[in-house]
Amino acid sequence: MNKNAPVQVVVLGGESATSDRNAFKIAAFLGADVRCVSITPTDLGDAHSIARQVPRCRCLITDAESLAKAADAMQPGVSGLRSLISSAEHVCIFGWQPTERHAAILQALSSGGLVGVQPQRDTHAAFHVAEGHRRWCGQFSGLSVKAADARKENVFVEGGGETGQSVMIQLGCEPFFVRTELGGTQVYFLASSELADLDQKVRRGTRPLDWFSRLVPLMMFLRGTLADGVWHNNRPQACFIIDDPLLKHCYGHFEFRRLMEAMRRQEFATCIAFIPWNYRRSRKEVAVLLRSCGMPYLCVHGCDHTGGEFSTRDVESLRGKAQLALDRMRSHSRSSGVPFDEVMVFPQGSFSVEALKALSSAGYLAAINTHLQPSTVPEGLELRDLLSVAVTRFADFPLFGRHYPDGLDDFALDLFLGKPALVVEHHGYFRNGYSALQSFVARLSALDERLEWTNPATICSRACLTRTAGDGDVYVQFYTRHFYMKNDGRQTRRYVLLRRQTGEGPSPSVTINGRVWNYELQDGNLEIRLLLEAEQTAEIKIISGEPDSTSPLCRQTPVYQAKVRVRRMLGEFRDNYVDTNRVLNGIVSIVRNYHARRKASGGIAPRPSKALALPRG
Repeated sequence: MNKNAPVQVVVLGGESATSDRNAFKIAAFLGADVRCVSITPTDLGDAHSIARQVPRCRCLITDAESLAKAADAMQPGVSGLRSLISSAEHVCIFGWQPTERHAAILQALSSGGLVGVQPQRDTHAAFHVAEGHRRWCGQFSGLSVKAADARKENVFVEGGGETGQSVMIQLGCEPFFVRTELGGTQVYFLASSELADLDQKVRRGTRPLDWFSRLVPLMMFLRGTLADGVWHNNRPQACFIIDDPLLKHCYGHFEFRRLMEAMRRQEFATCIAFIPWNYRRSRKEVAVLLRSCGMPYLCVHGCDHTGGEFSTRDVESLRGKAQLALDRMRSHSRSSGVPFDEVMVFPQGSFSVEALKALSSAGYLAAINTHLQPSTVPEGLELRDLLSVAVTRFADFPLFGRHYPDGLDDFALDLFLGKPALVVEHHGYFRNGYSALQSFVARLSALDERLEWTNPATICSRACLTRTAGDGDVYVQFYTRHFYMKNDGRQTRRYVLLRRQTGEGPSPSVTINGRVWNYELQDGNLEIRLLLEAEQTAEIKIISGEPDSTSPLCRQTPVYQAKVRVRRMLGEFRDNYVDTNRVLNGIVSIVRNYHARRKASGGIAPRPSKALALPRG
């Protein structure tokens, strides 16, 4: 690397500043070459002496208070800050407070375009992302994102005159993230008073978008300025997953023929999360229909689909269920001719850490789930895990997230972070036909014109992030043990492939296109180096070093089998008859509302019928 080349990112701050550490974590998470520079009172002098402490860089990130302290010590005062930030091509300043010191800095660096910050008074305000800055805003361009708590947010107060500034994000009707130019340096003002801590523990059900203001604008700044130099995904993919249906013409409100007509019109992909217990119950004519079109695809949805069947911590039991589910799906594939993906969707979204280990042991490619937090570990994840393409903290096994089609903001964040857009719904989504599906698919596809619709196995086995280093090497972060990649460039390229490998036990072996390949273990990652010519592909397989062991048989007693059958029949009765009949559905709604009111008031209500209380998913 050229020693005279500028550092990618410099985080400027004071001693022991939490905000600086959080900025560093975000930049490092994106794969940037980042360095921290602290300015202490003993370092302060004139503007030029302070400026010399800041190395030449592409991006400078600092908080307003650090600049205020520097201005206090410099002889020119606030005007000397221009010299301080001139070492960077792009500067992002956050942490603004409604004080006179910060207002003076804001006015000086924005040439009077911004004169201060104030709290957002509209409690229902949402963030509105501008459309004209797609290089920075990416898939969020033109979208609105609901603020977690608008009352805790600041917004900028605009000054008079023409300053040439661009408002990239508004909160309500006020500017929140603003870009302007100052003497050849692009300056970005972020009204957020603090940044997210990626190491913060999160609870089950947490939405990463709750950190939007403290996270996404800074990521936009780094993505827009560093481009291919930080982790990104040039091949976004999507799939619409429908849970539970049997391979019959109709299941509740869902009809295969109508779905396939919609898919032909809009060229998108769907997948049926198929319950293995139903492996002997598929209609031949429906199987023929699926084979003729090659889709929708199938993946594995539990085993018996009983309540919490993958939430137990009994490893032997989990391995038996995982293997039985695969055996049933393979038997179904042989009899019906419909292939399936060895990808698990957990019933009701509940799973234990041991369940992920069981799936890994049984040879599954990945898991997809609405919840990313194990139900047995309330706070087992950090914010950075929710932002990763796949959670690999448990057994190094990849767990991908999915969302209901309630809006576009969750999917915009996933695509912005390089994740696949995985959608989930049930038969009730089609209660009023397929127009909602077609509308959502069109709006999701519009987020990114490169979006490719395909099946879960293809998505998981090609999921990766890439970045290009200063020497031209392409770094690739991937997640599954079976990974495909291609050199889409016109020249031969050197690649460094990285996959999390922290498990104990014997080291794995690696093959590329069938040949045994050398690798290194570095900082908890398996590191593979290879050279690919233009248009050349590589199939990477990571073979566990653990000795082969046959999964234990999943022994099911007659009583258990009878309970499963009753549960499945009740669930199908609910979906096919209760949900599709207005009278019955109305009665069920009344009963549910009654029980909800009794529970809320502290009264003792009779236990509801199991037929009405069966969980979905």
